Amino acid sequence: MEATVKKGEKTKATKVAITVAFCLAVSKAVVGFVTGSLSILSSAVDSILDIAASLFNFIALKKSEEPADTGHQYGHGKYEAMAAFIQSIIIFLSGLFILISAWDKFINNNHPEVSSAGFIVMGISIGATIFLTIYLRYKAKKENSLVLESDAMHYSIDLYTNIGIILALLVIKLTGFAVIDSIVAAMVAVYIIFSAIKLSLQVSKQLLDSSIEEEVYNKLLKVLESFGEYHLDFHRLRTRSAGSEIFIDMHLTLCRKLTLEEVHQITDVIEHAISQEIKGADVTIHPEPCHHTDDDNSECNSKRIRYGLEKLKG
Repeated sequence: MEATVKKGEKTKATKVAITVAFCLAVSKAVVGFVTGSLSILSSAVDSILDIAASLFNFIALKKSEEPADTGHQYGHGKYEAMAAFIQSIIIFLSGLFILISAWDKFINNNHPEVSSAGFIVMGISIGATIFLTIYLRYKAKKENSLVLESDAMHYSIDLYTNIGIILALLVIKLTGFAVIDSIVAAMVAVYIIFSAIKLSLQVSKQLLDSSIEEEVYNKLLKVLESFGEYHLDFHRLRTRSAGSEIFIDMHLTLCRKLTLEEVHQITDVIEHAISQEIKGADVTIHPEPCHHTDDDNSECNSKRIRYGLEKLKG
């Protein structure tokens, strides 16, 4: 049965991210040139890199939403996982760069000086980035998208960094304890590095065709058990995921006395039930006949099964 995944929602989210990042880049660049603040100009460059990252994710998502073709018969969902993996590497390197910069600030006692205009534009940037991070995380969870999750993590780097800088500057101004700037930066960097590693491990499961998450797998088992009166057993159950799509295939043992039409009806109903319970599921069922003889009064009972099918029709 074909997976029924709503297309376009994920690319719409990346368009929002690109738009917000573009507005922030322009505002930071204008204020930076007017005030001559190198810190604001460097932040504008960082926002431009954010645009490039979101644009890369947008292209990957557009590619992943293309239908299956002769060269990619299971679709293009792995493009999404590949883009998220690349993004996790970028996030890891960003965290490593912040950690090295924090050490350099600590050794050389070099700490940022931000003007009033800088505080204002950074405050606006923080507000916009908070909105963008929450929005992307919501969409990532709703659409089961690792790319949007990685994009949200990428923007959270800016959020944590800017908040850390403002808090550090306030502490320095009030107490004169300048080393707090390096301490906050190092803490943010360590968090970013561990988050990037966690994301890369999660994405690697898709790239290596690992089984679906236990929570989703248990949902699948419950659906199969709910139709226990129509089949004897299921075996060779295999699962994997590609982007937001989940591929499920299995062998299903059915009563040998059933007609081909009845077998098709049972498998079709079960496939539909799984697709309703598990978003993005693409289910393939291979039916097998039981080995009971005509004189066997075991649970392989075609009359009982046919009665159940009549109830389903009703």
